Amino acid sequence: MPSATNTISKTCAALALCLAATATAAHPPFRAPRTADRPDTSPSALLRGGDPGCAGAPVLSVAPGLDTVLTGDTTGGVSAVDGYGCVGWNESGPEAVLLLDVPASATLHLILESAADLDLFLLSGCDSDLCVAHHTREFVVDVAGGPDPWVLVIDGYFGAAGPWSLTVRAFAAGVPPEVCATATPLLCRTATTDAEGSLYGLPNQLFADDCAEYLEAGGERWYAVSLADSALATLTLSDQIFDAALWLFDGCEPTAACVAFADDGISGAQEVLTYRNLTGARRAYYLAVDAAQPPPGEFDGDYFLQSICTGGIVPNETTAWGAIKSFYR
Repeated sequence: MPSATNTISKTCAALALCLAATATAAHPPFRAPRTADRPDTSPSALLRGGDPGCAGAPVLSVAPGLDTVLTGDTTGGVSAVDGYGCVGWNESGPEAVLLLDVPASATLHLILESAADLDLFLLSGCDSDLCVAHHTREFVVDVAGGPDPWVLVIDGYFGAAGPWSLTVRAFAAGVPPEVCATATPLLCRTATTDAEGSLYGLPNQLFADDCAEYLEAGGERWYAVSLADSALATLTLSDQIFDAALWLFDGCEPTAACVAFADDGISGAQEVLTYRNLTGARRAYYLAVDAAQPPPGEFDGDYFLQSICTGGIVPNETTAWGAIKSFYR
């Protein structure tokens, strides 16, 4: 799926303003599925700020490891606000409000399910103008800890109301520690190396990070890649029918940073990830082959992975003088 930056680059490549536009087209403050039921338009004159109903709202304590499901029904309620400052949707239906007590910074995964046309909003305070994330179903967002609660609102599009189910998950960002022990070694040489695999039935250990604009909800297969100093790695995924993505991390612990990400095509499209190791030394990286959604069938998760590394600097090896003289005896 083309990123916002790529779209801007293609449409304004000939304009002097292109660089400025690209600089402001960074990843949004939250990550969500690729599509919503309706377009994300600019806020309109319909929107008005206001308290969606924080007084008396239930409070949920949030900490990494939380995975809870809440249910409710907005039928028969009264609409307190009809819009939000982050999107131009008519939200004139009644609201359900939940306060999130987040004492320490966390990453939240919020999933709304309802037969009614309800939407999900996260506010940094009790005012609809303080909206920081929104979607028709789900999003992942990083939230800072503090004494003031975050406000989660379920609202009705064009007056909609009905029963709902909300899943609230909190977790630590980054690569799961078990990846260190389970990642498959992947050779990356000047000659092309091929590997085959499948994502069918694999656990979803990573679905959002700062380098990815969209959620990747499928399970991953992890590889450990050793790159020499200055080596340029080109990793190409092909022959899959699912909507694929590639991640590359500079470690396998929760604090590891995502150094490269590729998700430029739709289902079945080839994905190419490139990265040059400029750390000054050989280093181990961890590659994840991922999917936007879990493959539904056993053969739907098959893929072909090709790797090649060029331009690496081979360090000088030190040898004792006695060992050198032995070659001439």
